Amino acid sequence: MKKFDTKQTGVLSSSDLKSWKGLTIYWIFFTILCISALCSLIPAIWTICTSFKDTQEIYAAFSFFPSEMSWDRFVGRITESWGYLQLGRSFVNTIVLSLGSLVVRIVVCGFGGYVLSKLKPRGSKLLFTLVVWTMMMPGQIRMVPNYITYLHFPFAFDWGMGVSLLDTYWPMWLGAGGDCFAVLLFKNAFDALSNSYVEAAKLDGCSNYGVFFRIMLPLAMPVIIYQSIGVLSAAWSDFFTPLLVLDKNSVVPLEVYRMQGDSSIQMNTYFMGLVFASIPPFIIFLFFQKRILGGINIGGVKG
Repeated sequence: MKKFDTKQTGVLSSSDLKSWKGLTIYWIFFTILCISALCSLIPAIWTICTSFKDTQEIYAAFSFFPSEMSWDRFVGRITESWGYLQLGRSFVNTIVLSLGSLVVRIVVCGFGGYVLSKLKPRGSKLLFTLVVWTMMMPGQIRMVPNYITYLHFPFAFDWGMGVSLLDTYWPMWLGAGGDCFAVLLFKNAFDALSNSYVEAAKLDGCSNYGVFFRIMLPLAMPVIIYQSIGVLSAAWSDFFTPLLVLDKNSVVPLEVYRMQGDSSIQMNTYFMGLVFASIPPFIIFLFFQKRILGGINIGGVKG
């Protein structure tokens, strides 16, 4: 247990691990975590293994791993399933949707946090109170008004006016820009920055837009990274909003859902589609897991 000597004190300190009671508690928690991790990994591993099986093998008898495990078999199943499912267009649509949501989230929520933190116009306290209050509103309450707004944008009722946003990405993009928690994160980050940055930039002739894009956003990079991870993961796995507003512009979650009702798709090909849909979120978590686990500590940025 020498490796715990340099760790910060938590539930168990290094001195606790030197006693039998501390060691007992440690191994109990360690065993529980191992069992929980195993229960979480088994369904994912089983899905991957099933995607490489033959259809007859899936229904004939229960076996966790495929009977034939060779490189040619794996490559053949991947290429065959990808060619049959034709998910290329759906992947492109989902990437466009995710990147658009990311840009709108950073720009709109960043502007909101900058206005509440540095500009502070008249009524900003009331506006901040409303932002906090909307966080307490259940999402189900906004569902019907939002859909009516999508039908007759920007009006929330039928006047025979407005523009329909259905079958476009704008409902998801606008929803990404209306995240109150992101506004609070940016506001807290900008609050931690000295006002001297803004004053010095304005003395040099920089506008408010220039201060925001050239100074504030680069200094709030930890918040941007954290928001990027959350937005990309949420946009890729969002199912309900695309199901509600999209028709022709199909995305990956909708394609996976429609596979269930297609009798021409075999079971192993369906499972391979699930694997394809899970790869991008897995890559995001793989490369940014430290940021995801440390995101709860984001509340300010050192100036």
